[in-house]
Amino acid sequence: MNRQAYTYVVVVSAAAIALVLLLPWDGLYALGLHHGLGLAMFTAVAVLSEGLAVDFSVAQNRTAKSSIGFLPLFASAIIFPPIAAVAATLLVHGFTELVLRERVYWRAAFNTAQHSISIGLGALVYDLAGRPPWGSLAIVVAFCGLALTAFLVNSLLVSGFYAVRQKQSFFHITRKIFAGGGGIHYGLLASPIALVAAILYDSFYIGGLLMLILPLMLIRYSYLSKVQLQQANRDLLRALVKAIETRDPYTSGHSLRVSSLARAIAEDLGLPRKKVEQVETAALLHDIGKIDMVYAPLIRKPGELTPEERAVIQSHATRGAELLRSLSSVDEEVIRAVRHHHERYDGSGYPDGLAGKAIPIAARIIMLSDAIDAMLSNRPYRRALTIEQARLELLRCSGTQFDPDIVEAILKSNTLERVGASRIPLDDTSNVPSAQLA
Repeated sequence: MNRQAYTYVVVVSAAAIALVLLLPWDGLYALGLHHGLGLAMFTAVAVLSEGLAVDFSVAQNRTAKSSIGFLPLFASAIIFPPIAAVAATLLVHGFTELVLRERVYWRAAFNTAQHSISIGLGALVYDLAGRPPWGSLAIVVAFCGLALTAFLVNSLLVSGFYAVRQKQSFFHITRKIFAGGGGIHYGLLASPIALVAAILYDSFYIGGLLMLILPLMLIRYSYLSKVQLQQANRDLLRALVKAIETRDPYTSGHSLRVSSLARAIAEDLGLPRKKVEQVETAALLHDIGKIDMVYAPLIRKPGELTPEERAVIQSHATRGAELLRSLSSVDEEVIRAVRHHHERYDGSGYPDGLAGKAIPIAARIIMLSDAIDAMLSNRPYRRALTIEQARLELLRCSGTQFDPDIVEAILKSNTLERVGASRIPLDDTSNVPSAQLA
């Protein structure tokens, strides 16, 4: 991590400390034993929720955690004074980062600080709304203000960190997070559970909170089962792709690299998270049709293909789509992208001669990613192109082979430079796995 990123972590941590010092502490002292035990219970449920966080894949070799630990903290911000909600947040995330997860101190400091600032500012917004009485419509409006503030501040602080760490524009990172950040959307949809928890606490004290724990655990179990099934499917598909690529040492790791690059391009374009995942999956599977043994001798053939052999090779796109259509778990958008990933923007591609925006956007992205990987890989007949050579080639083929809008977007986002910085090209005689995009 660079010095600017460390400085950013220090600044955010200092801001969290300043918020704690500026908030009136008398509200914490005034809780008494009754509400003190209630706050302790909400804190314990939040720690339990963080401990049961579900890991899910967000890219090649990258995972994130999904947790409902924010719900008890939102409820605390409704019921108790802001300083109490912030104190609970400090305890929850400090304990989680230093005890339950890897002890990376700068990450622990940043995550604890940014969550404390987010919850604290959300609680202050709820305070400014006058802490409406239970049962009034105003409490729903006030809670919406709390939730929106907390998620917005959280997203902006995280965007700032990645902008500094990756040396990209803050606006660009923020747009990617909001466009592809399904976690924000799901969090907002789930946040009313915190309001229900607060109402149950007001009516039944700690017993009301216990009534909510079982449904929350059922939600977590259901989500975990879904994630595990998706991961099993991804692992199976990766194994199939790896089996295909072992036939040709020069394309080993090709589909993984194209998949990683296609995801980066989709994120640079600001596509929604679901679409980004479809692009990534389709790129991983774009050559799945070559699993048929009819392609094996053609893939290994050292010389040029005859017109008949070329027609056979080109059939892999439709063969792959047919194979994936037999799997009920594969999305139709993924199947269409696999079928059309060799369509050219000018209409001279195959199998259907689609042109322009009639080509699915996932297929247009894969066409470009496939070409970039070929340019930056060594081949028996040439060395890998330089970044500048690849840039010139993209400009030359923009509007004919490639979508000019996508070419313009990745050149503006310096996608080629990011790929080049993290890439280990394949040698002519070795089978070295490529580094993946961060």
